[in-house]
Amino acid sequence: MEAVSGPKPVTHVIFDMDGLLLDTEKFYTEVQEIILARYNKTFDWSLKAKMMGRKAIEAARVFVEETGISDSLSAEDFLVEREEMLRKLFPTSDLMPGASRLIKHLHAKGIPFCLATG
Repeated sequence: MEAVSGPKPVTHVIFDMDGLLLDTEKFYTEVQEIILARYNKTFDWSLKAKMMGRKAIEAARVFVEETGISDSLSAEDFLVEREEMLRKLFPTSDLMPGASRLIKHLHAKGIPFCLATG
């Protein structure tokens, strides 16, 4: 019979940035709503769900194709415009609840952590 042991200690932590440490997800929605408003289109949850978890260029293709604006705006141009708008908004983002406390705790315990993002 195999011995059951307790949880192993945390040795390292890798964080995703968007929506985990920083409250940036709302900016993606805001920017995409602004872009679509020029074409009298709306950004809704079903479109966002189709875009989530994809590489940026794949999500951009979904965005322009699903909204019917691909003849007016390429996926590549959409990304350039979106990134420019996001760069202005990101510095205003707030930490997610508990993020500061967790980072301070990890630092105090000497547990290395890093940030990874798409």
